Amino acid sequence: MTVKEYIDQWTEALKSLYSREESKAMLATLLDAFCNLPAYTYYSDPHRLLSDESLVNLLRASDDLLLGRPFQYILGKTLFESCIINVREGVLVPRPETAELVRWARTILEQKTESGSEVDGIAPLSVLDVCTGSGAIAISLAKSFPLAEVYGVDISEEALAIAEENAKANNVRVRFSQADILQPSSSNPSFDLFISNPPYVRSSEKRFMRRNVLEYEPHIALFVPDYDPLLFFRALADWGAALLKHGGVLMVEINEVMGEKITTLLCSKGYSAIEVRSDINGKPRMCCAVKRTAHVQ
Repeated sequence: MTVKEYIDQWTEALKSLYSREESKAMLATLLDAFCNLPAYTYYSDPHRLLSDESLVNLLRASDDLLLGRPFQYILGKTLFESCIINVREGVLVPRPETAELVRWARTILEQKTESGSEVDGIAPLSVLDVCTGSGAIAISLAKSFPLAEVYGVDISEEALAIAEENAKANNVRVRFSQADILQPSSSNPSFDLFISNPPYVRSSEKRFMRRNVLEYEPHIALFVPDYDPLLFFRALADWGAALLKHGGVLMVEINEVMGEKITTLLCSKGYSAIEVRSDINGKPRMCCAVKRTAHVQ
């Protein structure tokens, strides 16, 4: 089988799942990963024969793709904000929307670093990533702010094991631990930034989701009941109230239809300077709020 035959045949096979452009891009990446052939080989050397040895692994990966297994799980990794993040069943695949939240968080941390007084003089920045999953958020922030104290918590032991692997692979220090966000926190305020990509997809929205997400990615990290779609945001607001320093910032990724309700919730919980931002597609997907300082009534 030639490179062109492989990509053309599998592009046709995948047409019910992906657009032709998506399929070709993924198949070209599989060529690179399993055959050590650059993605542009389809154009530069389309009639190059694939060896029997490399074809076995390539076709196995292609079969997984046809079954709907996420492309990133097949590769075993994904690029997230200049970090290589290992992913497999048990953790969500980091999304571009989450990367936008991280970039916003990075700007806020840079401002806090420059202001100095807002982080207790020379005290290092402290960041808590809740529902950390693969650790992508925590690790990318730790890489950007190597002097910061970065923590990540998740209810899943499997996810935490993957997060630990990723921290080591990216040569950053993040302290991971197991915690249930739905249980009250009794710790003292100590964080400058509290950030989370919690479950926020309503159960009724499952019918709109792609098969590769619905059948493979962990539902515990995705879904909330229709009767209580703000379940995790309410818990996050309470944790933030308990764990953030005065003037500390809470940042969350949100369901695009919940911006107004989340703003109302955070206001009722004593947060100020609440801002909802849209992602690159113009959908409101991020929210930021400040824990009110002691003198604010």
